[in-house]
Amino acid sequence: MDKYSRATIREFMSPSNIGELENPSGIGHITDNADAVELTFFLAINEGIIVDARYRVAGCTALIATLSVLTRELPGKTVEQAMDIDMAHLSQVLDGLPESKWRCAGYALQAMHMAIEDFHRKTGSISNIGHAEAP
Repeated sequence: MDKYSRATIREFMSPSNIGELENPSGIGHITDNADAVELTFFLAINEGIIVDARYRVAGCTALIATLSVLTRELPGKTVEQAMDIDMAHLSQVLDGLPESKWRCAGYALQAMHMAIEDFHRKTGSISNIGHAEAP
């Protein structure tokens, strides 16, 4: 059995930023029946700066704790800075997350990336996230 740190348990028991945003700049949604995950991630972005992040989730301890710390870290960051956040960093903030839980917890970052892509689609701004540059 995997052991969670006190920080992870604390985040799971009292998570931050649960809920939806009215008129979000970007939305990322993930459903994975194999991992019993249903996640919607909301971002508010103003002039390239993330001003708020929220989520609705049904998922495991690792995912909920990861979403909690991620949404607290995002406000004030540029979209580019947000894209630099990785699981190693989030695990460190949680005082260690069992590596066997990184896959499920990784849905938090995946949903954030999807919300940023959605923002780029809505605004027509250029995104190099996972795409070749346009000719």
